[in-house]
Order: sequence, then structure tokens, then C-alpha cells
Amino acid sequence: MKDTTKYLILHGECMAFASTIPEDATQLAVPGPYLIVADSETTGNHHVVDREPGVEFFEKGGKRYMRNTKPTKIRCLHEQRHDSIILEPGQWEFGTQQEYDPFLENMRNVRD
Repeated sequence: MKDTTKYLILHGECMAFASTIPEDATQLAVPGPYLIVADSETTGNHHVVDREPGVEFFEKGGKRYMRNTKPTKIRCLHEQRHDSIILEPGQWEFGTQQEYDPFLENMRNVRD
């Protein structure tokens, strides 16, 4: 198995990491110009990947995946908030960073 710890990309509260797309994942049809890979709960500053040739999106169990055959940019809708990051060709899984709240004594998704 490939050591994916070398391939973790942090983009604000969004995480992208090298992964393998499950064989039974459903390919997503992206109707708009981009796919939201991490929601912004408060400001609308979603983390997105543009829909373009050479980029395919999949989903399984609420997780989103991407296969890209060319360098592909992950960016925010409010681009001044985060720099864009290039994801090298491969297979990627997207997630949300978590943080520990010591007062509530629980884990929660990082929010913007």
C-alpha cells in the first residue's frame, strides 16, 4: 500500500490526500463550472475544483474523490482568502479538517 501521508494537502479547512477511488464509487455529473469539495458554512467561501477535461469526480458514502490526468487547481470562491494549490495528476480524496473543543470535549469540523 502506498504511504499517503506524503501526499496530504491542506487548503484552509479542506484536506486533499492521495487515495484510491473505490471501484463501486459513483461518478458525479457536475452541472456547473466547478465541484464544491469542502463547504463553507458561514461565509460562502467554498473550496472548489473546476470541471474541465481530464478531471473526473466520484462519490461514495458521502466522500468525494477525484481522478485527474493533468495538474488541477483547488481554489476558493473568494480567491483572496486562500492561495490556489495545484494537485498533481492522480487520485484524490477530499475531507474536512477537524479540531478538538476542550470546553465541549468533542471533535468537530473546522469552520470558516
